[in-house]
Amino acid sequence: MRETMAAMFLRQCGYDGTQTVLDPMCGSGTFVIEAAEIALGLLPGRARSFAFEHLPGFDRAAWDAMREPAPLRDTSLRFHGSDRDPGAIRMARENAERSGVSDVVQFEQQGIETLSPPEGPPGLIMINPPYGSRIGNKAPLLGLYRTMGNVIRAKFAGWRVGIVTTDKELAKATGLGLELVEPTVLHGGLRVGLWRA
Repeated sequence: MRETMAAMFLRQCGYDGTQTVLDPMCGSGTFVIEAAEIALGLLPGRARSFAFEHLPGFDRAAWDAMREPAPLRDTSLRFHGSDRDPGAIRMARENAERSGVSDVVQFEQQGIETLSPPEGPPGLIMINPPYGSRIGNKAPLLGLYRTMGNVIRAKFAGWRVGIVTTDKELAKATGLGLELVEPTVLHGGLRVGLWRA
């Protein structure tokens, strides 16, 4: 998932950098890293260039002033990601290092079945699980979504939840009472939506 889209979904869940975020299917760590960047006050797009910088009327001095980094905010929060794939965990750690947030994030290899809440007050669970349309058959995924819902209901009282998926049936299979946030958006050629509770 692109960083901009992850930041958008976090904002749609009301995330403002004042609570922890946990992603139990973190892949490359995008939700966890974006949440940490927001909490620390790191500017989005700080390390990239944009096509508009080549326009004739582009004001380099004004742009450089806008991009001047502010001092990092202090946070006692930690941001957590897990995935059953060790390669994903390795990639997430590398991405966190490159993003400058490795001191406040933690990634570990584990499946959703063994997930437990980290110490501290409840926060936000953000998940971009597999979609049936990518795999070709969503039937096996219904069990995965049910398991996600069961674990969250059993162990994460007080936590808010955001799940990104293409399919209403999968979202409803969690049993979490998720509601779709409109509008849906295109992602990798698929129309995905944020379902939140």
